[in-house]
Amino acid sequence: MKHYILFLLLASTFWCCSNDEDVVPSNNDRNMFDMPDFSSEEEMKVRRDFYDATSCYLIFNDSLYYRNITTPSGSDPECVILDLKYQVKGTSEDALLRYTYLKDMKDKELAAKFAKEKILPRLAPAFYPYTFFMVDQFYISKASAWSSGYDPEVEQSAYAGYNASLVAYKHFYDMDEAAQYAYSRSVIAILMTKNYTQVKDSEYNDFYQYSQEQYGIYPDYENTPLEVGFLETFRYDWVRSFYDKKYDLLAYVMEVFALTKEEFDEKYDKELYPLVHQKKEALVKIFERLGVKVY
Repeated sequence: MKHYILFLLLASTFWCCSNDEDVVPSNNDRNMFDMPDFSSEEEMKVRRDFYDATSCYLIFNDSLYYRNITTPSGSDPECVILDLKYQVKGTSEDALLRYTYLKDMKDKELAAKFAKEKILPRLAPAFYPYTFFMVDQFYISKASAWSSGYDPEVEQSAYAGYNASLVAYKHFYDMDEAAQYAYSRSVIAILMTKNYTQVKDSEYNDFYQYSQEQYGIYPDYENTPLEVGFLETFRYDWVRSFYDKKYDLLAYVMEVFALTKEEFDEKYDKELYPLVHQKKEALVKIFERLGVKVY
């Protein structure tokens, strides 16, 4: 009986692995961010040229492609829509997103130029978005902390997602030089607040060293946690503790990219809060070492 079973196993192995068998994948290996279903030939050229130059995908529409869904009655087409709030783990952000599309081909070309020449050169490849979703304007309404509804809608320059980051072009090249600098930094601030974790946590050890002994323990201070090097970003947050290691880093990442050097110095007095400036300078040096232009 044992020999009979062994024979069947060997036979099934040869049947599965025949050298003459023409193995064809059941699904085409196509990237959903490189589909032409909703793009003209001219637009696809812009998108693929962008990828060739940056290794980032580029889309102008949240409708990605059509796929066939098999049902008992046959095969039906289904449109695959981009989910900007998709998360691999945890829950997605409770917010309402609204955006307007870029319709003119010239604006799409300029939006691609904006991302390629004004955003990516300030980032290191480790922090690049996987895909740029370029739109005209973008608005967000976040869930209210005080009711079951949503806060008033506000305009925002970008939204960083897991597999795609939305960036509002907003006729960038019509702005003056100062406005362009401020706007591009606002985009980078949002991208970095999401993507700073894309490198090993040990890369931030030079930052952590200043508060290592205080993480997880409510710090002793008189008036403000700034006295012992913690920002007040999450001081009154019900969910996040400002003295936890990961939120300490996040608070500084947010502040470093949100403020210019001058604004940071004005907001945080160097003589009163020297540890704040030591940690900020350590973080800036880390990002510069990784290839990020902070200022």
